Amino acid sequence: MKGEQTVKTWWTLTKEAARYKAMYAAAILSTFLLTAVNLTAPKVLSSMTGIVEQGVDEENRKIIGMLAFVLLALYCVRVLFRFCSSYPAHKAAWNLVGDLRIRLYNKLQSLDLGFFHDKQTGDLMSRIVNDTRDFERLYASIIPELITNVVTFVGVLLILLTVNWKLALITCCPIPVIFAAGIFFVKKYAHFSDFPRKAWAN
Repeated sequence: MKGEQTVKTWWTLTKEAARYKAMYAAAILSTFLLTAVNLTAPKVLSSMTGIVEQGVDEENRKIIGMLAFVLLALYCVRVLFRFCSSYPAHKAAWNLVGDLRIRLYNKLQSLDLGFFHDKQTGDLMSRIVNDTRDFERLYASIIPELITNVVTFVGVLLILLTVNWKLALITCCPIPVIFAAGIFFVKKYAHFSDFPRKAWAN
């Protein structure tokens, strides 16, 4: 029953967030491009290092200069993509938080006086202000960072597989342990969070 309520709550939040899908789409696209740049820059730097190790002549000097320009351009583009992935996500998240606070306030206004008999003003204010503020971190920071980390991991794994598949498999060995530990700690400390589910009823 608790799991069903949680799924219902997150589905409601997803429908609320869908109103800002254009901003989230721009942030996700920029996140993918940012990840591509992060994976490309080390490759360019590695090529420069390999050329230097072979010896620097007139031809290699020109190639190094060109690669240095490409590397500088990648770093500049990375700043741009970082901004484009962060700003729309934060703007959409704060708009979502504002919508949630208005909806919660309207819900409280519609309740009868009996509901407030054993409620503290500070607790209600905390539910509306502090609890909803957590969604800004979720939708503006946690989810985008999760997407970035997953895409980066897949990209690095593919690169390792092309270079040395044995090394790639060894690198992946700790992943199940880390994943299991994450699930364990989430389940162990989930009861410390108190989500205002009743305010979302009806």
